[in-house]
Amino acid sequence: MNAKPDRIFVEGIEFYAYHGVSAEEQRLGHRFTADVSLWLDLRPAALDDDLGKTVDYGLVAQTLVDEACRTPCRLVETLAERLAQRLLALSGCTRVRLRVAKLNPPMPTPARLAGVEIERCRPAYGVGDADGS
Repeated sequence: MNAKPDRIFVEGIEFYAYHGVSAEEQRLGHRFTADVSLWLDLRPAALDDDLGKTVDYGLVAQTLVDEACRTPCRLVETLAERLAQRLLALSGCTRVRLRVAKLNPPMPTPARLAGVEIERCRPAYGVGDADGS
């Protein structure tokens, strides 16, 4: 693919969930934030002005929050992987980049947030195939 593919992004998605290593974190919960980018061909939607030919970014955000709040896990890495796989299942999506962070994480040194950023592609696409590089 010569041209860089299109991308839908949603930044600053916030949710409250019960992920963490300690029993206290899993009991009390935390605020999280997520940023997501999905790569897909947006030309059909643009040409026909048709939401049915793209991925609704409202659906992207709701899918992420629903999955994030479904089943607690210990690691943010596990959460991010689950979220990425769920988002890759959306129609037309070939690649996803996801940043998930815990706000005010419980640790000895104060920090505003801590988290992970991952990138995943559908098996038929390599990162180079999906981003034109």
